[in-house]
Amino acid sequence: MKITIFQSGKGDCLLLCGKGEKGRILVDGGMANAYSKFVAPHLGELAEKKLPLDLVYLSHIDEDHIAGVLQLMHDHVDWRVHDFQLQQGNHDHPAPESPRPPKIKEIWHNSFHEMLEDNQGKIIDLTAASSSGGTLDQAAAAAQISGLLAASANTLFGTGIAALQEAAAEQLGIASSIPQAIQLSRRVSAEQLDIPLNKRFGKKLAFVREDVPPPKPIKIGPLRISVIGPFAKDLEVLRKDWNKWLDKNNEKLARIKEQARRDAERLGTSDIRKLLELQIAEAKRLGNRSEVTPPNLASLMLFVEEGMRTLLLTGDGHSEDIVKGLAFHKKLDSAGRLHVDVLKVQHHGSEHNIEKDFVQRVSADHYIFCGNGENENPDLKVLDLILDSRLNAVDFAATHPKAQQPFKFWLNSSESATTTPAAKAHMRQVQELLAARKQQSAGRLTDEFLEGQTPSFELSID
Repeated sequence: MKITIFQSGKGDCLLLCGKGEKGRILVDGGMANAYSKFVAPHLGELAEKKLPLDLVYLSHIDEDHIAGVLQLMHDHVDWRVHDFQLQQGNHDHPAPESPRPPKIKEIWHNSFHEMLEDNQGKIIDLTAASSSGGTLDQAAAAAQISGLLAASANTLFGTGIAALQEAAAEQLGIASSIPQAIQLSRRVSAEQLDIPLNKRFGKKLAFVREDVPPPKPIKIGPLRISVIGPFAKDLEVLRKDWNKWLDKNNEKLARIKEQARRDAERLGTSDIRKLLELQIAEAKRLGNRSEVTPPNLASLMLFVEEGMRTLLLTGDGHSEDIVKGLAFHKKLDSAGRLHVDVLKVQHHGSEHNIEKDFVQRVSADHYIFCGNGENENPDLKVLDLILDSRLNAVDFAATHPKAQQPFKFWLNSSESATTTPAAKAHMRQVQELLAARKQQSAGRLTDEFLEGQTPSFELSID
């Protein structure tokens, strides 16, 4: 098992590959500019070798996970337009600046449309909800909701109260990530790029169905994958929240619905040239990245196995949900513990997503942190929490026998790699903390940072 860890701004982006270069999975896409600079060239090399991405796995629609994936889809459209122009004899048509991306066999993405399946407030059985069932009316409704959320967030920002300003930042993120989710759903649709969406789940939402026995792992090349989150009730709560917004604002949706109807008619054309032109125009219209910050909706979490090797992909999930999913799939031992080869630490190492019980029960040989110091992630408290669980005689010390082994922290940024003064200062603190803890660890702790403009490093588990 090989994991390529990319610089991805404040977000996540990994490339997972099984033995023999089989089972290539892109795990999220990070920020769009970081994707274009650090990830696209690597994927371009795969395309030159005619090696496809067997799966693009999007954990959820936070901007720092989805933006790079959306840029990947934009690159596909640009190259499709270029190829079409060449086929029509326009040999002077300039090639796109981005490298040609590899073919994508399928994508896993719990699209935002499922949160709006019924915009009158009725909750629909998730097992029957189709991932392709969202309508343009629902997409327009989401756009209206995003505007309302953004407006109220601005009010909270003006209070000067720190707690309310933090809530405003989260709310603004929800508001501005919605259009990216809508656009990604359209990009991969049969009318545009025609990339199979959630085909392993019957083209429905991917989540843990507690009313049935755990399914067999899904095979992608030599990799075996189990979905450990989200659970159905988590998605139902999200659906209810969004339907409340719809109920309050139905009258304001009329004009946007009419525009959506006209868009649907235009996109229904069979003229390939017009369709491509409309796709490009829509990309420019919807692609306002200046206001995009992350939400936490419909997060997918995976447990990956290859032979005896194990990897835990947590997205921005909470530690309680991770343990619950692992228990459902019977991955915990008789004492309720698990030691994995690799843990992608949840939510960039945020203090809100990890607790003592988790680090006591779940340990790893390798911990991957995706975060560049923005929002003070990875959080110093989280670093200390994991380190204390592995190195000190605390009441939450990791109890799995393998937790006594040496371990390594992998961080996809550093003081020299990040840009803003606040982020640089935080990454300096991270590096200083780990340097001090390494000296105290008697050789058990090692670390590696991505420095400067280094695009990536590789973690291989044989």
